[in-house]
Amino acid sequence: MQLGIFDAPARPAGLHPPEAPAGPPAIVLRPYQQSAIDNVLAQFAAGTRSTLVVMATGTGKTTVFSGIVERSAGPALVLAHRDELIRQAASRIHTQTGKLVSVEKAEEYAARGADVVVASVQSLRPERLSSLKHRFGEFPLIVVDEAHHAIAKSYRDILDAFPEAHVLGVTATPDRADEQAMGQVFDEIGFVYEIGDAIADGYLCPIRATQVFCDDLDVSDVKTVAGDLNQGELDAIMSTEAVLHQVARPTMELAGGRRTIVFTTSVENAHRLAEVFNRYRPGCAGAVDGSMDSLARKRVLNDHRAGRIQFLCNVAVLTEGYDDPLVACVAMARPTKSRALYAQMAGRGTRIAPGKEDLLLLDFAGNAGRHALVSAADILGGKYGEDVVEKAKQKIAEEPGKDIRQALTEAEQEARIEAERKAKEEEARRRAQAKARVRYQKHDIDPFAVLGVEDPAVEFGGRFGDKPASQKQLDRLAQWKIDVPPGVTSRQAERLIKHEYSRRVNGWCTYGQAKYLQRQGYDTKGITRVQASQLMDAIKLNGWKPLAPAVREAILGVRS
Repeated sequence: MQLGIFDAPARPAGLHPPEAPAGPPAIVLRPYQQSAIDNVLAQFAAGTRSTLVVMATGTGKTTVFSGIVERSAGPALVLAHRDELIRQAASRIHTQTGKLVSVEKAEEYAARGADVVVASVQSLRPERLSSLKHRFGEFPLIVVDEAHHAIAKSYRDILDAFPEAHVLGVTATPDRADEQAMGQVFDEIGFVYEIGDAIADGYLCPIRATQVFCDDLDVSDVKTVAGDLNQGELDAIMSTEAVLHQVARPTMELAGGRRTIVFTTSVENAHRLAEVFNRYRPGCAGAVDGSMDSLARKRVLNDHRAGRIQFLCNVAVLTEGYDDPLVACVAMARPTKSRALYAQMAGRGTRIAPGKEDLLLLDFAGNAGRHALVSAADILGGKYGEDVVEKAKQKIAEEPGKDIRQALTEAEQEARIEAERKAKEEEARRRAQAKARVRYQKHDIDPFAVLGVEDPAVEFGGRFGDKPASQKQLDRLAQWKIDVPPGVTSRQAERLIKHEYSRRVNGWCTYGQAKYLQRQGYDTKGITRVQASQLMDAIKLNGWKPLAPAVREAILGVRS
């Protein structure tokens, strides 16, 4: 019998998960986590092959993909690219689902019969990938953790090896600095839960931001590579003694007693910055990097978690997969143009914890020149226009420590008020122009000339005084849409009314028709109302352009 991806097969003999120990109750999914799982399962059921879930750091991406793995009938493959992520995923999946989980990494080989394989992408080279397929056959479900890496060839080779698998990608940062599209790998978006949503719902802590201006920080001449500042050139600037002190001292003063992570530009920069911290307060800082012995790195991390050191400097080590809810300050000593990278770094401090009120983000600014560097407002500004985000940045610069969501809300309100003001000004300008045009037309268009009659004021040379036109006369002129001369007199109004009445009785073109056709260059003397209507229809059909002589003659006949 053919089983679907979420049908439960019979378990092979001897392969049963261990009995669940008595203890904590089953994991209760948050509403948005349940929605994410439901959406993904619905997409897979409808035939979608691959989908992407975007959830802010700290909102439980591992919980969500574990929930989907739990529903997978056949073996599931989870891909990650760092040891910490692999161990976290393996532990969480087993705890949440009770399934047998095995690791495929370096010298570790996943045991046959495991329900879930959590594998290192770096280890699954062609020969190792063939071995995995030989041991497990096809994987109905593949999960890609930190899926913004999935467009790399190493990931795509693995996915291509299992063309029938459903693929779920999870990430907090789908946008990439190099602008390569995630759509190359994923067909659909399964669910999106951004950092602003999580803060509003109370699942992440509020974020406050302070911008620190460093006199000696000048990145204006740094080149851009793959969408971000050139790492080597940036590191040379950030590693100068002056800049190191301009980062360390304000961080110590502004962080207060907060547990702090500092992101730096290189291994050497991380260790030098920790040294500068320790010059101000001996023993307050440590540094970790990827080249360190794993035991040495864990010792520093444990010292930071235990509060024995306050400031933890690192380069890239803590960007992904590092969870310490008590981190309450993140110092960005690594200027970047990448919103994704900035969001990953900031995400290390957004988790909620007892006694923790908010996260303080420290941005170090200087002369950025042509570079548009990412700052705290950018990571929450995804739902706002660029003008609002820029206003929020100005507010943060003017008011250090300001709550970012409040800054964005105020900026949005100000932008709306400004837009309404501009709209009113534009409407007033438009009305003024319309009024000016009307006045111009009333002064410029001579109704006596249009109708071909003598103006009584000219005819009598003003020799006889006259009273103003009556309201009845004005109403009749308005009814026939005849332009009223300024200060029209009763005698003038009577002449216009009588002549227009005579034209209508005899079938000649009306005042309105005559005015329009004269603007088009026609002599309206002798043109009937029917001919005028035909001419106007023909002009309209001709795109309001002058008519060809043959067309005019067909309507009017040959006129001398």
